[in-house]
Amino acid sequence: MPVRLEIEALGGGGRGVARSGGKVWFVAGALPGEVVEAEVERERAGIVEARATAVVRESLWREAAPCPAATACGGCDLAHLRRSAAPEALREVALGALRHAPPALADAVRVAPVRVSEMAWRVRARLHWDRRRRALGFHARRSHEVVDVSPCRVLSPLLLRAVGPLADALGRAGAGDGELEWIEDLEGGTGVAGWRGGAVPPAPVGEVAGFHPLLGGARIGAGGWGERAVTMRLPVALRVPVGVFFQGNRHLLPLLFAAVVELVRHGEPSRVVDLYGGVGLLAAAARFAGVREITVVEASRPAAEGARENLPGVSVAATSAEAFLASPGTAAGTMAIVDPPRASLSPPAARRLLAWGPERIVLLACDAAMFGRDGGRLVGAGYALESVELWDLFAGTHHVELLASFRRRDS
Repeated sequence: MPVRLEIEALGGGGRGVARSGGKVWFVAGALPGEVVEAEVERERAGIVEARATAVVRESLWREAAPCPAATACGGCDLAHLRRSAAPEALREVALGALRHAPPALADAVRVAPVRVSEMAWRVRARLHWDRRRRALGFHARRSHEVVDVSPCRVLSPLLLRAVGPLADALGRAGAGDGELEWIEDLEGGTGVAGWRGGAVPPAPVGEVAGFHPLLGGARIGAGGWGERAVTMRLPVALRVPVGVFFQGNRHLLPLLFAAVVELVRHGEPSRVVDLYGGVGLLAAAARFAGVREITVVEASRPAAEGARENLPGVSVAATSAEAFLASPGTAAGTMAIVDPPRASLSPPAARRLLAWGPERIVLLACDAAMFGRDGGRLVGAGYALESVELWDLFAGTHHVELLASFRRRDS
């Protein structure tokens, strides 16, 4: 039976927060200031997870015409949020996640600029193939059912045009259930597919420039055809193979590159170490800023090979951050650029980074909770937060990344 709730704030996962009956409710599809009818999905220890089934009183933040796929697709938990309201909403989500962090971090986030993205932002995507239904798309919310993405607002026109031919080709090839990785250039003119699920369809497939099997560790296997990578044209050109990690927002990526260039120029390091460096995106920004001594640390061998190709003359260590930080070299004059995975810095990596003590650290945190954890460690170890910005790199969702610069107080 639906429960009527008044939504007070945005909480974790982009859910509206309400209090009723001595319980805290987290309501998907609800926004602050709204009154909604909600149905319970899960309940434990005084916490209720629910979904709004009707909006009795709407927020000014609500999008009048949200993406038609949003109710079925599990991809965008804030598809019902107006783009103009994204700065306030993302700041509220971030501050909620920082409630146990050092006050200096939350105080900085309260006044930090928010870089908001337009839609159709994805240069990377992972789609699922359901052999039985011959469907290629995203998973439905809390389900492994594959739903149609043809009206999707975060995918590019190129990928939306390619989905039908790709599904037809997988069906004709008799492909079993699997995952399709997609990468395209910033202009949306060239796209390459990677396939986890056996043999790939023969060429050609619509506007797809290449199609390759992917093995463990993002390695490209034999038996594919066409291009293996796309070129991201920033102030420098970066080749990005299908299957490896790369920042996925075409609209904000040039601005992120420029922001890191300015942070490096401001810090004036003689040396930059780019931990979790991928194919060299942030290291390329450091080189563009004029730094000559640069080390890229990347555990994925295909990504490390990409970094060597993209940044000739730069030292590339194809190893884990933990292993590199066991013997990182001098801290004097060094800036560490740290872009850890969603799980944030591991305890050994965090301990070794702090024991090393580079003069400056640029942290790109994948969400506010991880910023609170890793940034809190830095503040506790004697680093001062110099700047922070919020980045809407996953437009349409509650995920907000934070780009921050820290200086060792005694440097």
